[in-house]
Amino acid sequence: PDFGRQPFVEPVLIREMKRSDLDWAHDLDCRLFSDAAWEKEDMQAAFLPGRRFFVEEGKKLEGWAGMDASGAFAHILSIDVEPSFQGKGLGSSLLSSLLSSAKDMGKKKCILEVSCDNEKALGLYKKFGFKTRGRIEGYYPSSDAFVMEKDLEG
Repeated sequence: PDFGRQPFVEPVLIREMKRSDLDWAHDLDCRLFSDAAWEKEDMQAAFLPGRRFFVEEGKKLEGWAGMDASGAFAHILSIDVEPSFQGKGLGSSLLSSLLSSAKDMGKKKCILEVSCDNEKALGLYKKFGFKTRGRIEGYYPSSDAFVMEKDLEG
């Protein structure tokens, strides 16, 4: 019998992205979002002032997330999780890290755009209290995007 024991879960480290992580992060983004993936050159911007990019690492790299907090509010740019690790809370961990970082930087609001047909991502953002504020037609090559917002105060 199981007696309610939880399966062993490999500890995960969330750390700031390094330049050596870029090839892997770009490859993952291309695999997940083919026609809407980031250009590799654009990912280099992860290291500009006001940007925060994190990776999750267990036995191997499992996911990454980034935001631009150089303006008046935090803008989540992407959250990518390796397909074999999806549904295990890694997206939540990455999003939580971004939101904590935004608060630490004194940001009062966080925004993002998400594909209208990405049910997993929409569920994650709603779980964290993001509200839909608008819709952008043709934002992605194959879909519209919702603009979502979260108040970081209170």
